[in-house]
Amino acid sequence: YAFGRVFSGTIATGQMVRIMGPDYVVGKKTDLYVKKVQRTVLMMGRYVEQLPDCPCGNTIGLVGVDQYILKTGTISTCEEAHNFVSMKYSVSPVVQVAVECKNAS
Repeated sequence: YAFGRVFSGTIATGQMVRIMGPDYVVGKKTDLYVKKVQRTVLMMGRYVEQLPDCPCGNTIGLVGVDQYILKTGTISTCEEAHNFVSMKYSVSPVVQVAVECKNAS
C-alpha cells in the first residue's frame, strides 16, 4: 500500500492520477507517472476496509501506485499541480553521555 493523507478533493478507485516523485520539476517528464488507482482502502488499526472513494482529511492506503513511490511523492489529477517538497532533516545529538562499567567481572 501507498499510505498517505488526502489534502484536497476526493480519491476514488479507478481514477487516473499523476504520481510526482521528489525529483519532479513542473513542465518536465522526469519522475512523473500517470497511472490508475486499483483500490482505495481505509486502514483502521489491524483492519483494512475497501472504499469506493475517500474525501479529504482522511489517511488512506492506495493500491496500484505504491510501486512508483519510493519514499515520498505527491499524487494529483491536475496537470498544473506542484509537488510537495520533501523535508530534509539534519539531526545532531543534543546530549552526550559517557557510560563506564562500575564493576567489571
